[in-house]
Amino acid sequence: MIIIGGGPAGYGAALYGASAGLSIALVERHKLGGTCLNVGCIPAKELLETAAIQRVVSHSGEFGILADLKGIDWSVTMARKQSIVDRLVGGVTGLLKNRKVTIFDGTGRLGADHRSVSISGGSSGEVTITADSVILAAGSVPRTIPGFPVDSRQIVTSDEMLSIPSLPKSAIVIGGGAIGVEFASMMSDLGTKVTILEAAPSILINCDRDLIKVIERSFKKRGIVVRAGVMVTGQSTGPDGVTVSFGEGESVTAETVVVSIGRRPFSETLGLDATQVVVDDRGFIQTDEYCRTGVPGVWAVGDVIDTAQLAHVGFMEAIVAITDILDEDPRPVAYDKLPWCIYCQPEVAFAGLTEQQAKEQGFDIVVSKHRYAGNSRAMIVGETEGLVKIIAEKLPDGNGGRILGVHLVGPWVTEQLGQGYLAVNWEATAAEVAQFIQPHPTISELFGESVMALTGRSLHG
Repeated sequence: MIIIGGGPAGYGAALYGASAGLSIALVERHKLGGTCLNVGCIPAKELLETAAIQRVVSHSGEFGILADLKGIDWSVTMARKQSIVDRLVGGVTGLLKNRKVTIFDGTGRLGADHRSVSISGGSSGEVTITADSVILAAGSVPRTIPGFPVDSRQIVTSDEMLSIPSLPKSAIVIGGGAIGVEFASMMSDLGTKVTILEAAPSILINCDRDLIKVIERSFKKRGIVVRAGVMVTGQSTGPDGVTVSFGEGESVTAETVVVSIGRRPFSETLGLDATQVVVDDRGFIQTDEYCRTGVPGVWAVGDVIDTAQLAHVGFMEAIVAITDILDEDPRPVAYDKLPWCIYCQPEVAFAGLTEQQAKEQGFDIVVSKHRYAGNSRAMIVGETEGLVKIIAEKLPDGNGGRILGVHLVGPWVTEQLGQGYLAVNWEATAAEVAQFIQPHPTISELFGESVMALTGRSLHG
């Protein structure tokens, strides 16, 4: 098997396939680990953790710890970030080599016969290899805005932002999705004056409305300006920074503009024009639920297909494709029940239907909401902002039945989503989940309290 692309979907397919005994070649044109390890999940979360440390130190006096916060040595932050990235990339490389995956450095192009891949432009030289099956996993790149030329300082995408030489004193984030909100939260905590411009009616438009309200309140309290429902119309760059025009003749000026309007599939280097693989007008490779392209022997996974652009989704799509190649009755990814995590402050995590989605789909529902303000562990760590919200089908007695959605905003909720995700995907009922013991004192016990309340009885809620 040949895999084109060494990001999570690509290297995930290589590792999983190799563990099943397949002979695999992996072609990567840049760096193993792809977006996630190099210019995405990992470096972004490292910078968000730096912001978290800044918050802890700045509030240490509340715990009786007298700390002298002298500022940020950004060079140390960048060095630590790169060290983590390098170690993880090295770990992936080692795993691939240990499983006898042959790695080619260069750009891979699928041949018209759908079995050969030509490799060029890298240290592996000009070579053509063939296999019984091919997986396309070329990943994605940041979307840009016409008229906003990207450089390394004044106008940047997420790629450049993660290696910016110094933090700007002020920044405009164009785009209020997960990536934009994470950058805005991180920069604000580290002292940058931030404005978010979002075309949709609100930031984090795909989240449950109650979660959005918590983030909006938190951002307002921290001085982050959010302008939603406005279109960006242009920019001008001058000695004082970049002035961005938006809405009806409004503008804002900042030292740096972060263009964060999502990512597009990076399919143009795969040579698919000469094949029968179908690519839509947005550049996504068309596949079925088993990641088959429609051409026998060719699959596509990860950001290059039109599914949620998440590393863990890429891993699962890789497993689906490999399982299909092995004729082992693969189970398609349940895209409507994915785990989602956003690492702003406070954190956001959810799985399943929002309240609005459940109503739109015709469910008669009951909702349980409990705030972290009364949770003992949240009080101890000094982070009581946020809530747990659970949506369940309404039973004839008015109590909650099957759990349809779990939505969390608050301290460390990205680490707590697991039991909510399992409940949604196992189609568990509130009564079933409420039987399980939650350790005390923990932040996660609020999930148990919220589920128990759906049974018509509760302890603290």
